[in-house]
Amino acid sequence: MKNSKSVLFRVVLLTVLAFSFLFPQQSLFVNAASNLQVHFIDVGQGDSILVKLPNGQNMLVDAGDNHYGSTVVNYLRNQNVSRLDYVVGTHPHADHIGGLDDVINTFSIGKVYMPNATANTKTYEDVLLAIQNKGLTITRARAGLTLVNTTVDGKALRVNMLAPVRDSYSNTNDYSAVIRVSYGSTSFLLTGDAEHISESDMVNSGELLSANILKVGHHGSNTSTTDAFLNSVNPSVAIISVGAGNRYNHPTQSTIDKLKARNISIFRTDMNGSVIFTTTGSGWLINKQAWWRP
Repeated sequence: MKNSKSVLFRVVLLTVLAFSFLFPQQSLFVNAASNLQVHFIDVGQGDSILVKLPNGQNMLVDAGDNHYGSTVVNYLRNQNVSRLDYVVGTHPHADHIGGLDDVINTFSIGKVYMPNATANTKTYEDVLLAIQNKGLTITRARAGLTLVNTTVDGKALRVNMLAPVRDSYSNTNDYSAVIRVSYGSTSFLLTGDAEHISESDMVNSGELLSANILKVGHHGSNTSTTDAFLNSVNPSVAIISVGAGNRYNHPTQSTIDKLKARNISIFRTDMNGSVIFTTTGSGWLINKQAWWRP
């Protein structure tokens, strides 16, 4: 009996050691305050992204359509968020800024970023009113802005705005604020609804676009995600924020095929729900499951 117990103990010990070798930081990944977390919140046919920075700050990019305001507010509360240091409305379409008034009315807010694009809608007016009632001002979202530039645990933490590059566009989607978040060797590119023209402007700007994780533009429409843009970003993972059975037929098959041809792993909020990335700055977990590490 002792021999069998000894053999069993050795097997269990070897299994634990092997797991520890393969996934040495899994518990650290999930729990450490110095991790970067990026939450792609399921808001149906819309966008909402919570970025919990390892310096203790929080950023919200978009908040879905009007009827998703309470969903986003509750999600943030469940994440123990009481203050948003940065709020970005990528562009004034309802499926991106519709819930922002609820968010702004509920939480302590630092800075608000929106592009030089307006809309003659009640949704847009409600957001402006919420900003005004809080005594806040709008910082114009544009290429060249640096929101965060610091070091955490010896690793560089950067949040930069790469678009809109131009002062004016004929298409509201091309005004989308595009944000690159990087921590150590792990990076995210959040593209709003930026379409071909904005993508071309970013490529031609010479700014660093490469990112491990790409939030695919315009819900996977064929109006975004050009070959030249994908070549510059060269992501390992793509996130598509999209509603199930939406009337726009997003994402288009051509976009899916383009991503698959490059062996880019695809996550979709209509299929996967909210998708959460956690990184120590080197590798990442997806929904707290080991995915990649150097």
